[in-house]
Amino acid sequence: MQKYNLEFILYVYSGTLQTIKSALSEFGENLEVVDYKDEQEVAKSLKIKMKTDDPTAVFDICAEFGRIKSAKVNEE
Repeated sequence: MQKYNLEFILYVYSGTLQTIKSALSEFGENLEVVDYKDEQEVAKSLKIKMKTDDPTAVFDICAEFGRIKSAKVNEE
C-alpha cells in the first residue's frame, strides 16, 4: 500500500514524457503523466500524479529533468 498521494507540475528542461514516465514507474503506482499548459510557457510542462512510499525519491528523479512547481503531498 502506497502512503502518499503526489500531484505536481514539472517544467521539463530535458527528457520526454515517456522517459520521465519510465523513470518514475518503479517508485509508485497509479502514475499519470500528461501535458500541462501554463500561461508562462517557460518550458514544456507536465502534470504528474502518483501514489508512492517515497516522495523524496520521486522529487529527486524529477529534479534531474526539470523544475518542480505546485507540489501537493497528501498522506493516506
